[in-house]
Amino acid sequence: MASKGQRRVVQLTGFRNEEKKELLQCLSQLDCVFLDNKKYRNCTHLIAKKLCKSEKFLAACAAGKWILTKDYVINSAKSGRWLNETTYEWGYQIEKDSHCSPQMQSAPKRWREELTRSGAPGAFHVWNVVLSALEDSKQMESIRRVLEAGSATICSSSNAEQHITHIFICDKTSLAQSKESLSETPYYPLQYLGDYLLEVSI
Repeated sequence: MASKGQRRVVQLTGFRNEEKKELLQCLSQLDCVFLDNKKYRNCTHLIAKKLCKSEKFLAACAAGKWILTKDYVINSAKSGRWLNETTYEWGYQIEKDSHCSPQMQSAPKRWREELTRSGAPGAFHVWNVVLSALEDSKQMESIRRVLEAGSATICSSSNAEQHITHIFICDKTSLAQSKESLSETPYYPLQYLGDYLLEVSI
């Protein structure tokens, strides 16, 4: 959530080839830092091609960042300055004919507004999370970045002094391994993160 005097730190998600080149050209005309990275970094503005459950999209939602359409960059470049984000935000208008639910369409706006209003550091700030067995997998690392963007506390399963609120599992094997040590904590599949951010009411 960039304040008026703060320089925008921008990431893109979902754009390729010519479309991405066009946006990069526009960004080069504006005062910003562009992070060209496949992984989520602490950006202030995420420009998204569509509503999705990518790492960057979920992490930006969880952190309450601006998630905007490409028109925000294009129209800002045409104006020679950054425009107000409000009307370019995903969720500003709900499309009736969309394949995405109204809840999903409004998620970026809802989370940004809620985290701004409450002053909470992220969507998961009260979560103490254990990531099960396959912690070194690419998928788990991506989940870790989303959780960290939302200010979750990542715990080791042996960290008994923490009250664990969520255990994320990759598969049934890791469920069996985890249940031996943390039997009373709720277990969640990895897709729960996307469902929680995009489909659950705040």
